[in-house]
Amino acid sequence: MAGENLITGIDIGTTKVCTVIAEVEHGRVPQIVGVGLSRSEGVKRGAVVNVEKTVEAITRSVEEAERMAGAKVDAAYVGIAGSHIQGVMSTAVIAVSRAEDEITRDDLARVLDQAQAISIPSDRRVLHVLPIEFAVDDQDGVRDPVGMSGVRLEAQVHIITASATSARNVEKCVHRAGLEVKELVLESFASSFATLEDEEKELGVLLIDAGGGTTDFTLFLGG
Repeated sequence: MAGENLITGIDIGTTKVCTVIAEVEHGRVPQIVGVGLSRSEGVKRGAVVNVEKTVEAITRSVEEAERMAGAKVDAAYVGIAGSHIQGVMSTAVIAVSRAEDEITRDDLARVLDQAQAISIPSDRRVLHVLPIEFAVDDQDGVRDPVGMSGVRLEAQVHIITASATSARNVEKCVHRAGLEVKELVLESFASSFATLEDEEKELGVLLIDAGGGTTDFTLFLGG
């Protein structure tokens, strides 16, 4: 199986470590080709408390998924959760850069970068910067400003952070198991893409992710 078409996700929980390998092709729904489960004894309430045991659990889970998929993987998206997860709102404003005042994706990237340039404590790690809404000049409630005309772009975002120590320990365990961490992802946020419809997120829905050591609540409203 072609390794370049594979994507791997690892969920490191209190009671188990789950690895999923999927084959991804453009324009098609990802197909799960490998799953691995192992008992977890080195994690408590979402935080690593025993590195050696966590590394062993990750290794067993990944190897089982690789056997099922018939392929080796060297990198993964890794879930993170726990009481150390926090969210903070931020707002940023920029001047549109193009002479014809049309908002581009570069403008969008600039305003989002500026929105996360708030004072984040050194013991926190930014996981996600989620746009809530935009305002173009005096028009607010804009969902996607790209292509609109205006001279002023404002963004309101929700910044999700994790304990830097908890994040480093998770990454350390994955690295010692022989894999690169492509990205740390809030577990309940990742779960929403598999369990919720866009219409549900738009109308408002509460996602409850009940695990062996933590229960996470994530509220979606307006998409």
